[in-house]
Amino acid sequence: MAEYEGLTRRQFMYVGSVSAATLALGLAGCSFPNKPADDNGTPAGNDTAPEPEATEQTVVDLQGDSVVVPTKVTKVADLWHAHNQVMIMLGAGGTLVGTTDVFKKRAWVNVVYPRISEVEALVIGSGAGEVNYEECMALEPDVVFGSDKEVIATARSKGLAALNVGFQDYDGLRKDVQVTAQVLGGEALERAKTWEEMLDANIALVQERMAKSTKPKTRVLHICNANDFNMVDGPNTIVDEWIKLAGGENALTQEGNRITLTTEEILASNPEVVIIGSATPEDVERFKADPNWQGVTAVKNGAVYANPDGMFPWDRYSGEEALQVLWAAKFFNPELFADIDMEQETKDFYELFYGYKLTDDQVKRILSGAKPA
Repeated sequence: MAEYEGLTRRQFMYVGSVSAATLALGLAGCSFPNKPADDNGTPAGNDTAPEPEATEQTVVDLQGDSVVVPTKVTKVADLWHAHNQVMIMLGAGGTLVGTTDVFKKRAWVNVVYPRISEVEALVIGSGAGEVNYEECMALEPDVVFGSDKEVIATARSKGLAALNVGFQDYDGLRKDVQVTAQVLGGEALERAKTWEEMLDANIALVQERMAKSTKPKTRVLHICNANDFNMVDGPNTIVDEWIKLAGGENALTQEGNRITLTTEEILASNPEVVIIGSATPEDVERFKADPNWQGVTAVKNGAVYANPDGMFPWDRYSGEEALQVLWAAKFFNPELFADIDMEQETKDFYELFYGYKLTDDQVKRILSGAKPA
């Protein structure tokens, strides 16, 4: 253990993962001299010719569809905003030939991964958006990723190998990363393993500490984005999942992801804390100043905050969800997680998965939802 002194918790885990992988590769490459050889020096009994290397593999996507894809993927068209972050996290940003206009315009993406400016936007608009299938076909991608059933069906009808990687919970997020790594192969497989270990370690840490807490649960309202304060996340969503893991409870009883409620329904939920996704500090002040929300306990107490927002919003669909559960737990229960340094956790994540060293100012901006300076 002495050789790891001075390493952060994240770096130690990564070193251990890489060391194990290196050992496995070394063992796989070892020869075993106790096997007799023939006159030509070839191990006896090895008289069959090696099978040709496969050029295709079958991958099952998150909808359960089997899709045949090349074993060597060099060009990817990614038609889901959030999944582009997963591609870059797995070290495969260089394979992107098509992305979405939403992802291409993200402020932190252009700072951390400036090559995105060279990738063609094939999807215009939010949600499923408007897809330029003709241009997508002209790029001749090996694989197409997406999250909308109609988009995937259309892509397949045009002869494209398209996988649906959409999900709505943490199990789906894990499968999303696993399936993507299987398609990409190589380094992506080890990165995916390291990321999943990080996610699981963070969740386990939060669960262990929260199991000892006697503090009443914080009633939380999560607003999807600053463009519509009436669009919220109810129970049975990935947002609700991290709220509960972190020791909170959803202020809403209406179930669903990105549901629209009336102002009266939201006021009736009377949350103690309001978190706004995809919001800046300026958006938070705008919400607090809005006469419609003055009766909410969270507004009266000034407990309205922007969710951290980096390469993609931490609160849904992103691989940065591995940080979200830790941030939320510390946010709701600072006394239980005083030893967790979210600035360092974020710096470690960005250096490990993006190869980018955040400055102190940059990490503070990401954690507060602010744009780059």
